[in-house]
Amino acid sequence: MSRFWPRLGGALGALAYWLGLRRRVSLQGLSRAFPEKSPAERRAIARAAYAQLGQSLGEILAVRRLSDQALEKLVRFEGWERYEAARAQGRGVVVAVAHFGNWELLARACARRGVLLTAITRRLRGRLNRPILAARREGGMRELPDKGSTHDALALLRRGETLAVVVDQNMRPRRGIFVPFFGEQACTTPAAAVLSLRSGAPLIAAFPIRQADGTHLVQVEGPFTTEAGGSEAVRSLTAQVTAAVERAVRAHPDHWFWVHRRWKTRPPPL
Repeated sequence: MSRFWPRLGGALGALAYWLGLRRRVSLQGLSRAFPEKSPAERRAIARAAYAQLGQSLGEILAVRRLSDQALEKLVRFEGWERYEAARAQGRGVVVAVAHFGNWELLARACARRGVLLTAITRRLRGRLNRPILAARREGGMRELPDKGSTHDALALLRRGETLAVVVDQNMRPRRGIFVPFFGEQACTTPAAAVLSLRSGAPLIAAFPIRQADGTHLVQVEGPFTTEAGGSEAVRSLTAQVTAAVERAVRAHPDHWFWVHRRWKTRPPPL
């Protein structure tokens, strides 16, 4: 794969930090998550996160014409057998994903492996997002809207397909539940847990980690289970996948999307 686009993307990401694009939001989030680190350490993480995000966007352009064999070398999986075991149950698979590492490349690599992958996504608008949307279609990933798609999501799981659900975005109170994230209550989508419980599909999580040689290693976790019932089952599974996201971010803080206001929605006063 040509390194031109990733390098250019990384440089543009660094420029975005220097220009101050949502830099305050990123540093505020890092202060919440890592209060023990010095301001200089948090700034260094933020700069690296901007560069990593830009590099990931550049990679999306670079891999659009990559062969299956080349993509297999670029993106490797640790724990793929967890996914295979989940899929073998025949009830579909729910995969919790986050804005972590090159999540767009993760979807493309799974689709190239023959996974019938659909993701519940928020609608991307604007000209700058057109290359991302085109790359998703070319890569074989299908999308469902984040509102009003429960029936379709359950139907594809019952057909034995795979559904990806983003679990690290801030939600409005009527659409989310509060679970711990870096020691604070964060309003989180229960969709992954609800769809897993309603369909019987196993719930796993996947996190792509950039390696020093420019390749990516996807770590697969789960399946997540609970002995609770009803709403407590939903809360338990949501808390578990959120804890998995936190572990990944703690291990690789430069991989996460700090420009998002993750803790924007606050719990009601006691």
